[in-house]
Amino acid sequence: MYASIAVSRDHKPDQTDERQRIEDAGGFVMWAGTWRVGGVLAVSRAFGDRLLKQYVVADPEIQEEKVDSSLEFLILASDGLWDVVTNEEAVAMIKPIGDAEEAAKRLMQEAYQR
Repeated sequence: MYASIAVSRDHKPDQTDERQRIEDAGGFVMWAGTWRVGGVLAVSRAFGDRLLKQYVVADPEIQEEKVDSSLEFLILASDGLWDVVTNEEAVAMIKPIGDAEEAAKRLMQEAYQR
């Protein structure tokens, strides 16, 4: 198994702090196959959602990580990947791939198939 370090947490509307923030702003969270803001969006932080922007904020959570020469790559992805692929699975899938674009395609294909 390969080592991975999560450098962020998923922002989901069923998390107590996120749900409270949404409700304090006048929004609601409901179950619609998964927990969703306004019954629509399955993430509680994002940018670009015009209809839900007063509830789904783009404010980042900042976390610092020390990076040294042992870091081989960084995977930036959304819930479309992380809802179906674990951190360790993602690392194992792309570690043998030397090209960043090919690695991204591999992750996308895997998420789509699952």
